[in-house]
Amino acid sequence: MAARVGARWLSLAVLIPSMLGAQGDTGEKTFFRPIDVEWAATFVLGSFAISRLDPAVTKYFQQPTRQRQPVMRETADVFTHVQETTLTIGGLLTYGLARLAGAREVEVTALHATEAIVAASLTSQVIRGPLGRARPKDATPMFEDQYEFHWFNGFRNFEYRAFPSIHASSAFAAATTIVLETHRRSPRSTWYVAPLTYTLAAAPGYSRVYLGQHWTSDIFMGAFIGAFYGARVAEYTHTHPNNRVDRFFLGPRVASGVTVMPEAGGVAITLGKEF
Repeated sequence: MAARVGARWLSLAVLIPSMLGAQGDTGEKTFFRPIDVEWAATFVLGSFAISRLDPAVTKYFQQPTRQRQPVMRETADVFTHVQETTLTIGGLLTYGLARLAGAREVEVTALHATEAIVAASLTSQVIRGPLGRARPKDATPMFEDQYEFHWFNGFRNFEYRAFPSIHASSAFAAATTIVLETHRRSPRSTWYVAPLTYTLAAAPGYSRVYLGQHWTSDIFMGAFIGAFYGARVAEYTHTHPNNRVDRFFLGPRVASGVTVMPEAGGVAITLGKEF
């Protein structure tokens, strides 16, 4: 049952970015759009539906035989450290190294992934602070009451910051940006880049459920938030190439073609290449 639930929200997390990214030629001038309310409402309802299974999935992973299973435990212990801080630092380091090396495509992808990670993380923090949803291991009774909320206590108490999962939102923000940026440059690579990237993105969510830190519905909503920002950042930055963030970190975009400008005593001819 746990595998079926995981497969469902992973499939949705792969589908949603492609649908959002398909809006790339709409010419929209704003980052957020009225339809976003519908997307959010749909996934809130989906999260509520999945929450009915939260205790069963959590108890499945909390069984002593699974908690003592070496591979499951080691995988959870490793991927629980893949969260907003490590991913943001990794994105910035990749951006900096790529900039020094002149690897423009890697530089752009790393910057956009970092933007999506930060946006998804901040949004998740703003949501879970007021909700104050208890983590599975802190619920009363433990691992059973998925509807225990301590309103506005999430900002002050770590144990009441379950919904949504920032681990999931950060991982799926990075994964979605990487997949869409890769698809833009090399569509044929998507068939193997996407499954690998989203599998890795799902691993932090698995670790948090296994460790009793999050309900499955927390992971589901976090994955949507991350996928949303990853898709929207990738789309917006390419339809608005001279936005302020890209101009500051990447420099002004250079148009392709030959430019001829008059100068004193002659003309200046510039050959530009669009990135």
